[in-house]
Amino acid sequence: MRAPHSNVTMTSSIHDMFDSIAPRYDFLNGLLSAGRDRYWRKMAVDELEPVADRVFLDVATGTADVALELASRDPAPSRIVGVDFSTAMLRLGKDKVLARNAQSSVRLFSGAAERLPLKSNIFDGAISAFGARNFSNLNDGIREIHRVLKPRGKIVILEFSFPRNGFLQWLYRLYFGKVLPVIGRWISGHKGAYFYLPDSVENFPKGAAFSTVLEENGFASISFKELTFGVVTVYTGFKHA
Repeated sequence: MRAPHSNVTMTSSIHDMFDSIAPRYDFLNGLLSAGRDRYWRKMAVDELEPVADRVFLDVATGTADVALELASRDPAPSRIVGVDFSTAMLRLGKDKVLARNAQSSVRLFSGAAERLPLKSNIFDGAISAFGARNFSNLNDGIREIHRVLKPRGKIVILEFSFPRNGFLQWLYRLYFGKVLPVIGRWISGHKGAYFYLPDSVENFPKGAAFSTVLEENGFASISFKELTFGVVTVYTGFKHA
């Protein structure tokens, strides 16, 4: 078991890392995923089936791409709240919200997934795209999402995974472990950020293992589906009535 201060130190380090890479974050997402990141986010938002007069939460909203994708749907949800622990990411997200004139429906706040600054039972749906890997405590983060959802509210988690096909997995791991960190370091100017990425994906529970995490933290009717040959996986579940 890690010493109590370890998670604090790690969280601070990850926070500093995301603040540092924020200016190049969106560009690198598109470059390193060959533009597939937009498609993945759209597919995850599809799982929430947005309709008018609903309230949604975007956990680890980053630069607010998922929140803005939600706001772009017709009919649009009545309110979207985005929460992130990186102030630099949030500043960029707020600029994007203003640029798209979406401030009437999208609100962004500073906060950690493990201690959401929100009341219980207020959201119809919650989503986190590529954020769950960065929770300092995965179970605490999932429990907090469960807490703020209304009964029968839906959770959607989009995360990286690995292709099941042996050759594709080898190729993907080669790119993820050797090529991506070098490109990411060169463009972002941060030495460790894109070495952290493959490590965090490696350590994150995948498929049935993450479904079990959702179930153990109160969710039911859990399912998951792989996208782009298993490069990413979308998980869904519902809070008990």
